Amino acid sequence: MKPLQDPGALFASLPAGATIVLHSGFAEPRGLARALAQHAGAMRRPRVVAMMPMGHAPYADPEPASHLELYTFFPGKGLRAALDAGRARALRHPLSAIPPLFDAGEWRADVLLLQVSPPDATGHVSLGVSVDYMRAVLAQRPLVVAEVNPRMPRTTGDTLLAASAIDWCMDATEPPQDLAPAAADAVDEQIARNVAGLVRDGAVLQAGIGALPDRVLGSLGHLRHLGLHSGVITSAVRPLIESGAIDNSSKRLKPGVCVTAMAGGTQAFYDFLHRNAAIEFHPCSLTHDARVLAAMDGLCAINSVLQVDLQGSANAETAGGRRISLPGGLPDFATGARRARGGVSILALRSTAGRAAASSIVARLDGPATVVADQVDFVVTEHGVAALHGGTAAARAAALVAVAHPAHRDALARAAHA
Repeated sequence: MKPLQDPGALFASLPAGATIVLHSGFAEPRGLARALAQHAGAMRRPRVVAMMPMGHAPYADPEPASHLELYTFFPGKGLRAALDAGRARALRHPLSAIPPLFDAGEWRADVLLLQVSPPDATGHVSLGVSVDYMRAVLAQRPLVVAEVNPRMPRTTGDTLLAASAIDWCMDATEPPQDLAPAAADAVDEQIARNVAGLVRDGAVLQAGIGALPDRVLGSLGHLRHLGLHSGVITSAVRPLIESGAIDNSSKRLKPGVCVTAMAGGTQAFYDFLHRNAAIEFHPCSLTHDARVLAAMDGLCAINSVLQVDLQGSANAETAGGRRISLPGGLPDFATGARRARGGVSILALRSTAGRAAASSIVARLDGPATVVADQVDFVVTEHGVAALHGGTAAARAAALVAVAHPAHRDALARAAHA
């Protein structure tokens, strides 16, 4: 690793149209992201690939983005506005499909910007709180530039990288991006209780980020022998692990160990992850693999969506004509849970959305079908649980009307009949 004194000179030296990949999620290197934005105008229109930055993504602001071709597999908080405004381009793939794009050379990285832990005695750094598709990018042997951060946890699993594989390094000046616990209201609490009633002892959990997933996890403390295999984990899993509710004793793949591709939380949570052998981080080529998930007995996939139509297909990507998100890991886990023995795919959503309190149960989706009806067992709102699997078209529609907001049920029933 050579100290990087002048990031601007490095960025300016890149060939025209070079592809720059940023470490994703809560591991995005904040100093390098700022430098990329600052020097965007001096570059020769590079392609920048980012996934799920959860803080400010300065390179996506209007002025720097005008000099870049910005792409994202999943916008997260940091790229949502840029994606909706057209400053970022959507790469609409489930997470399981991302590593093969790099393996096959359909996407080739020239530069990889990472945030890593300091080297250990063996000369290895850790990828910390995000592994996801970084292994597939590293296999292409791009120029690797890393921020070294003493507050990045040295996580276990497939996270180690020889320091000699890093070409340039700089010291991080701030901690990894944090995630404060999300605020929930009475509606979230009721939905969480309804979801929790579907989870059984020994289930292997997958859940996402946000107030609702956090409340669902917080409602499962009475269960025993739970497992955890997820695309992302947050601070909400810690009480379940420390209480023993999650012990991973029922898992066939990596029994006794929680598995994830990335994590987000407070610095206290990152300290909890440091050298914690009970929580392993692996690439999404493993965590989201169809065969791995289908072989996971009792996989319970719990995901939030924006809309569900009267047959059970769901839109998790657009709302009111605005692009909010991309598929992420939802199709992978919904399909895996449906195929797993004893598995269950649960979709959760509020019955209304927006200032006009429009129904989230709709006759037709306003956006793409992120998952189709055959990938769904239950749809849950604050008004109850709709059991969909195995029912006729009429039965599915009736079950969904019953969990819609009362103000919209008559209109939905008429639409279902029509």
